[in-house]
Amino acid sequence: TPATHNIMGGAGAYPPSSAAECSGRPSLRRLSDHEVALLREAGAVASIDDLAGQELTRRMSEVGVRVHQRWRRAWEAQVHGSACGPASAVAALRFLGLEGHWSQQRIFEQVIIPRGLFTNGLSFADGGVMMKVLSAGRLEVQERCSSDEAAVAKCLREDLAAAFERGEDICLLVNYYRLGGGHWSPLGGWADGHVLILDTNATKLPPHWVPLAVLVEALCRYNRQTGRSRGYLAIRPALSS
Repeated sequence: TPATHNIMGGAGAYPPSSAAECSGRPSLRRLSDHEVALLREAGAVASIDDLAGQELTRRMSEVGVRVHQRWRRAWEAQVHGSACGPASAVAALRFLGLEGHWSQQRIFEQVIIPRGLFTNGLSFADGGVMMKVLSAGRLEVQERCSSDEAAVAKCLREDLAAAFERGEDICLLVNYYRLGGGHWSPLGGWADGHVLILDTNATKLPPHWVPLAVLVEALCRYNRQTGRSRGYLAIRPALSS
């Protein structure tokens, strides 16, 4: 296991330059003490471009690196504090080549608001509805939601292997508890039992690696607003598309 348990102050803005990507060089900007504290609070063991994060990226399979780079091109930051769900959705659609005319603002105006999907944030169930509407039958949207951490860990490992070891066309969007509240982000890497979260709130956290168990606990966290656990969406092209 790589020595990833000391966050070393890597890059902030994402994505970094392609020259630095997977190169083993530290990023040009060090994280502030506040950013490092937030990463530790979020259970991160490394940001994407500190030395430990680069080591985890290098440990991905060749297929995983290609998928990771594809996610770097698809990702975008949320445009305001309530847009983590739409930002994750736009990234998934772009990753799958189905972005079309959709933007975060259009998703709010044409999907979320008309259907009353937004209350105290975009819940896991409402995020699933959002993705099904956006897919217009072109995608299979599967909900993975359980309070059973062992079951979720098993399922997530299988989906991560499909995405980052076999290179299947699958997007994993997580609705998880972090830094005192619920949040949406895509997953952009998998290596040595660690998952790369492409945090949509780039002003708060850079993309960062967390142990699988930390993410699973955050996915299974009970949401008092909805009366159920959080979870993640596994999104694939529909067989008929």
